[in-house]
Amino acid sequence: MRRWILLVVLWVVIGVPLALLLDFLGVPLPFGIAWILVFAAALLIAQQSFLDESGPWPPPPPEQVQRGSDVSRLAWAVDSRTGEVGPTLRRRVSALADRRLQQHGLSPGQAGAADVDAILGPGAHAALHGARMRTSDLARILRALEGPPAPSNPERA
Repeated sequence: MRRWILLVVLWVVIGVPLALLLDFLGVPLPFGIAWILVFAAALLIAQQSFLDESGPWPPPPPEQVQRGSDVSRLAWAVDSRTGEVGPTLRRRVSALADRRLQQHGLSPGQAGAADVDAILGPGAHAALHGARMRTSDLARILRALEGPPAPSNPERA
């Protein structure tokens, strides 16, 4: 705010004598004042920054756009011939299971098999940490994850 007051005062201090000088030289006073105002407006516009300089420079490269949708990628994540779950779907289900275990106060990487099976159902630990996950294991884990989380056991927490 102080800057704007200083600019106005400066333009008045410079503009009034300049307008009087132009009037003395034979230029009509309203015409001289108008050109002084146009010049002042041009200087104010020239001070503006027209580029967005707030972000990092150089800008990050554009992200790679993946074709298709998550639904189509996940639909092909189960091998219909062998019944084996692909890595994409397995990562998603494991992330959901880890979140559910964290809700119960368990560390996903260090939880025991009995604790995981108590929360997600029998055989869930073996399915999540085994070499292969079958569609039957996937269905069992998803049913356990779809239900509301059971209250946490205070002995474990």
